[in-house]
Amino acid sequence: MSLRTLKTTALAAVATLALAACGSGGGSADDTAGAAQPGENEIVIGSTNEPTSLQRFVGGSSGVSQTMTRNVYEPLVAIDVDGEIVPALAETWDISEDGLTYTFHLREGVTFHDGTPFTSADAVWALTEIISDESVAARKSDLAVMDRITAVDEQTVEVVLSAPTRSLLFYLAGVTIVKDGDTEHTTENGTGPYELVEWAQGDYLTIAPYEEYWGDAPANDGVTFRFFTDTTALNNALLTGDLDLVIAEDSPDQLAQFEGNDAFTISEGSSTTKQIWAFNDRVAPFDDVRVRQGLYRAIDRESILEAVWAGRGEVVGSMVPPTDPWFVDVADTHAYDPESARQLLGEAGVEDLTITLDYVAGDTEETIAQLLQSDLADVGVTLELNPIDDATWYERIYTNHDFETTLMGHVNPRDMLWYANPDFYWGYDSAEVQQLVADSERAGSEEEQAELLSQANVLMAEEAASAWLYLEPQIRVAAAGVTGFPVDQVTESFYVADITRES
Repeated sequence: MSLRTLKTTALAAVATLALAACGSGGGSADDTAGAAQPGENEIVIGSTNEPTSLQRFVGGSSGVSQTMTRNVYEPLVAIDVDGEIVPALAETWDISEDGLTYTFHLREGVTFHDGTPFTSADAVWALTEIISDESVAARKSDLAVMDRITAVDEQTVEVVLSAPTRSLLFYLAGVTIVKDGDTEHTTENGTGPYELVEWAQGDYLTIAPYEEYWGDAPANDGVTFRFFTDTTALNNALLTGDLDLVIAEDSPDQLAQFEGNDAFTISEGSSTTKQIWAFNDRVAPFDDVRVRQGLYRAIDRESILEAVWAGRGEVVGSMVPPTDPWFVDVADTHAYDPESARQLLGEAGVEDLTITLDYVAGDTEETIAQLLQSDLADVGVTLELNPIDDATWYERIYTNHDFETTLMGHVNPRDMLWYANPDFYWGYDSAEVQQLVADSERAGSEEEQAELLSQANVLMAEEAASAWLYLEPQIRVAAAGVTGFPVDQVTESFYVADITRES
């Protein structure tokens, strides 16, 4: 799982202050002296989503996936900028008729960034590690269906499943391959078009083209991601020419300074970022569907979206964005209706309800929290606001499930599937949804899969598993002449190899 708003210190225990400290052998900053360096056509990208660490498969931050996946570290298969599964380290693959055996044929001539040849042993290691007893990967339970992973020969990997799963390739697109035995991303063990040069935590992360890359060379001479905690400073850096591109604007207020200015281009695409008010469904009173429905109907989502995005974005009624094939428009299932909200809360026997909202403080979060508090007060519910830091959110809410309600932005594609996992932090436990999702994995066709997940989508919406507020627009601002960046955000990875700047 990746959560957009956790971007600083949630995993401080494993975070590093400089790239060399992340290497398999440790060392000093001088260890990067022999690494490739960016050239004149370097692209500088501004982001508020810094990795919390370079440790592999730890939930809580999308920063490492955004900057590294497909750029520095590659999976067997990847998700491209259009959301399609495409070959990566596996050039082709075969699926048995019963859907239980996947045979991946690996590319030849691939090397890690230290020159070590990539072989099937590395792929077997990476896939085995994610489902090991020690793994804390968010997708561990989804990939546990991999029953046997073997190297047929140096260029072939066979994966035998305990049950068919139509989502296997999608899940594998998030499993980056490193050298056999490595547990972290380092300067040496990527296979992608860029190699990692330096990460100065809290400041920047630089990658440079890998000259021995197996595929097409990047269109640029390297990329530096500069990280900001303040969006005003982020945009000022773009205005003054210190940045070429801002990955995502989080407020329409920031756009006025770029609109009508020929020195900049603004793109607005689709995103997978859902802003949700999540209930802890495993505890009272949120284990009563009527309470969740009543609280949801008390919220004026249109006003929240207008306050945050000034009409951009889209009000949603479930975790599924319109870009998914199982999207169903359920935004009005629990439309704003204070009278109905009072009635449902009354039927549940709830009076003088006081609940706590834990959230990682930020301008957007404060705006949403204040509006939620006002809307709920109108139906006799007191919402106590409790801003916390990233690390506290990760430990207390995501890990220990010690909360009543929380506000969070989720960026994952297909993250509706978390609602089939009752152990996930929001604790939604629906046997019917779990069965529909399980059946969708065994579906005989993509059409059947989409139909089953559409049914799960509708049921989740009806039961108000969470209070989904809106889908964010994907707004990027670039300096004029900067092209090749993806407009839509359909995966966590931000692929940079096609970005270039006219001289």
